[in-house]
Amino acid sequence: MIKIFIVDDSEIHLEGMKSILKHSDNLTVTATAQTAGEAKQLLRKEKYDLAILDISLEEETDGLDLAHFIKTTFPDMPIIILSHYKDIHYIIQSLKMQLNGYLAKDTQAEELICAIQTVVQGKGFYFGNTISYNDIIKAFGGEENVKKRKPYELTDRELEVIQLLANGYTSKEIANELNIDRNTVETYKDRIKSKLDCKSAIEIVVFAYKNKLIH
Repeated sequence: MIKIFIVDDSEIHLEGMKSILKHSDNLTVTATAQTAGEAKQLLRKEKYDLAILDISLEEETDGLDLAHFIKTTFPDMPIIILSHYKDIHYIIQSLKMQLNGYLAKDTQAEELICAIQTVVQGKGFYFGNTISYNDIIKAFGGEENVKKRKPYELTDRELEVIQLLANGYTSKEIANELNIDRNTVETYKDRIKSKLDCKSAIEIVVFAYKNKLIH
């Protein structure tokens, strides 16, 4: 049996995936968690064959940060990212982190099972029908295309912060919107400035628009 560990802050999504996977002969959901903290505790208690992580967790640590922790602590554990986002940036970022798959949350049950089987068998990175093949061709069709779409090592939560800055939100308003501490917002802003080599929030927004990191 393939022992699966799922992290998603939505109980509905957790129950939905458990319901889907219980019909497969060789797949079993051994454990679930709704926060990164809970996930880390469970990961230290038992060994799993695969982790499926929601990219947007409702706390300070997002799914990609958790994926980094797992890759660092349990390097042999395959990881599939599950997300509402279908942007090529996130797939490229997942590839650069040496993760094993990226699926949209509207993925069909059959494809989810296929992705798990493919990843566990070590057959390469799986993204299925998450985004169009035209976008993949554009992104990987040449070095210049890849450079244009480079995600600058930004996490999903950092991109959310940038988008809210662009929408005119203050640090306090961002903290309320994301349900995190204001000091945490400032930490995210400092990390973003460092990654993008910017000195202010305005420079961050201008850079993000120019490089099509936000809408």
